[in-house]
Amino acid sequence: MNKKKLNRDTTYRRWLIPAAFLLFMIPLIYFMMIWYGAFGPMPDREELSQIQNFRASQVYSSDGELLGTYYLQNRTEVKIDEISPILIDALLAIEDIRFYRHNGIDKRALARVFVRTILLGQDTGGGSTITQQLAKNLYPRERNGWLYLVADKIREMIIARRMESVYSKDEILVMYLNTVSFGEDVFGIDMASRRFFNKRPAQLELHEAATLTGMLRATSWYNPHRNPNSALQRRNVVIRQMERYGKISPEIADATVEIPVSTNYSLITTSDGPAPYFREHLRLELTRILNQFEALDGKKYNLYTDGLLIETTIDSRVQKAAENAVQTRMSNLQSIFNGQYSSRTIFSDVDDPAVIRAWRQTEHYKQLVEDGTSEAEIQKILYEPVKTPVFTWNGYEEMTLSPYDLQRHYLSFLNTGFLAMHPQSGDILAWVGGINHHHFKFDHVKSRRQAGSAFKPLVYAAAIENGSQPCDYRRNVLTLYNEYDGWMPRNVRDEYGGRYSLQAALSQSINTITVELLMSTGLNEVLNTAAALGIQSPIPEEPSIALGTAEVSLLELTTSYAAFLNSGVPVRPRTITAIYNSSGDLIYDFNEGSSNNDHVISTETAAAIVNMLSKAVNEGTGRGLRNQFGISHAVAGKTGTTQNFADGWFIGMTPDMVFGSWVGGAIPRVRFRNNLGYASHTALPVAGHFLSNLRNQPHLEPQRNSFYPQQIQTRYDLTCEDVLDDRFRDRTRDFLTGRSVNEPREARPIDRQPQTEEGRSVLRRIGSIFSRNRN
Repeated sequence: MNKKKLNRDTTYRRWLIPAAFLLFMIPLIYFMMIWYGAFGPMPDREELSQIQNFRASQVYSSDGELLGTYYLQNRTEVKIDEISPILIDALLAIEDIRFYRHNGIDKRALARVFVRTILLGQDTGGGSTITQQLAKNLYPRERNGWLYLVADKIREMIIARRMESVYSKDEILVMYLNTVSFGEDVFGIDMASRRFFNKRPAQLELHEAATLTGMLRATSWYNPHRNPNSALQRRNVVIRQMERYGKISPEIADATVEIPVSTNYSLITTSDGPAPYFREHLRLELTRILNQFEALDGKKYNLYTDGLLIETTIDSRVQKAAENAVQTRMSNLQSIFNGQYSSRTIFSDVDDPAVIRAWRQTEHYKQLVEDGTSEAEIQKILYEPVKTPVFTWNGYEEMTLSPYDLQRHYLSFLNTGFLAMHPQSGDILAWVGGINHHHFKFDHVKSRRQAGSAFKPLVYAAAIENGSQPCDYRRNVLTLYNEYDGWMPRNVRDEYGGRYSLQAALSQSINTITVELLMSTGLNEVLNTAAALGIQSPIPEEPSIALGTAEVSLLELTTSYAAFLNSGVPVRPRTITAIYNSSGDLIYDFNEGSSNNDHVISTETAAAIVNMLSKAVNEGTGRGLRNQFGISHAVAGKTGTTQNFADGWFIGMTPDMVFGSWVGGAIPRVRFRNNLGYASHTALPVAGHFLSNLRNQPHLEPQRNSFYPQQIQTRYDLTCEDVLDDRFRDRTRDFLTGRSVNEPREARPIDRQPQTEEGRSVLRRIGSIFSRNRN
């Protein structure tokens, strides 16, 4: 018996020692991982001492204009004497009443959380001090999960203790008030005071100060502009806390809680100013560069704190011309569009899936979820009308709308993207991603939509590079492609007959010929050419891509057209030329990048496409540039309209610039119902107005009136007749196919354009003879 007991005791000791060791080592290892930054940044005292010296990075245009800045947050800073004392009292009463007595960690608050919140399950608020909250604001949490949550809490305590040893209490308080979020993309007490009460922090009255500090627990739910009733309840809690801690008298507290919540809402955001879509794109690009590439001096830099100076390729004058064109044309276009829907709505009054999807992408919805609002309460908020400033083309109007109706309102807008770039360097000169960055943050320079006929020049480029010529003739007939499920492409106006030269087929956007040209050239040849010219989006291996069914971005399509002006050499878009540190030292140089001289298509092919696109502007679908806007200098381009007028495109060029515009709705349902939806009425006028804005401006209007030297332009015969008429077709149909051109046919090799140079020469000679006879 004693032996068994001895064995049992020995077994216990054998397991007890390792278990005790593990119980000691696991927390120790966990703590050491936190200490050395495995769960997030752990700044030392030296780094923390530099927080006061955070500097905004500045973004400049190529002509020296300041475009914008990047802050730690969207905020402005105030000093302690610029803050109302009553606001500080309100903050301490509701967030950290022992702030001036603890060293960064409030042990009494932690004990309260452990006993009443964890053990008893009561909601008594958090135990984080203002210093811990500041640590969280400055060094945000990076991951989710209970393991990381505990680590983040410990990490913030350590940082808080270090901060308390570096800064005074007043300095910490000011840093907190300058960095804390108030929702709506507003950071800092100065911006919050201006947004909700249109006054500076020093001017806040008691009820206003209590309202703002009350927001900090749940910025969306206690937003006084969106949810005044909830804000009122929370504000009065703050008032009573101030009374409890002797910050105000009971008489003042009783009088203040009777004051209704009201705001003097003033919308001030960093979405204002020049090139906001470009600046957001640039922010992402700069973040990638600073994280992935070493600076010339070997140091690491922070975009939001190190005061960098970024030189970009944007020309502020070209950007201004583009933004003005977008504002002017889209305002007018929206008025026409609204007239088509004056007696009907695009979206359902309730539960429209498109509206619900848009709502769930808003910051309002995301904040509600983050604040822990129940789904039932969110659904109630969705249909509850509130007063809110609403963007219209006539300015902001105060309306009473539910969040659902607000999303319906914004989804009903036509939007746009516009881009201009230098054809040789790839420098981006202008970038407009939408009509209003605050309400429409989706960047339509980078969004992908079907390109319509604006894709056709890539098909013709592949064809000419593979042996076709601008004066080759093709039949305009209906063709049935049985190998593609009996697909039969049709022309826009259902007009058929005649033989068109390729340059006429492109300028007049003949669908039947473009598809037949792709098939004879080879689908893979077209796909490879498009990819090499700059189309990075996946392109379906289907002949319908000849009509622009591939979804591409405005950036991609404009870039691919740039190669036509760059002698067939593809270009790479460039947005940044150099980055300097706060001392003025060059740390990144983008002016010495490797130049690409590899031709995707020959110079002769590129020149031929440009001439064909010039014909499209002079005689074809793009002639509105000259007729409507009086553009007299050299210009070329192509329109594109997708099915049911969902998208309108125009990609154009002058000898010194390539530009593109897209017009459409956030979703294809938002579209014109008649011919006013053609790109010649939507996207082209934006480009035309842009070119008009450049008129008579030094160094902006084209300095040359031709695209290529004459010897390159005459490489191909471009003097042929556009269309050969019925007399010619009747005399030659047996020679060519033996079939009538007006009958739908199945696609067979015998029906296609002669594939030998001899056969094409015969057609060109016949066309030339017929042209002379007509003249």
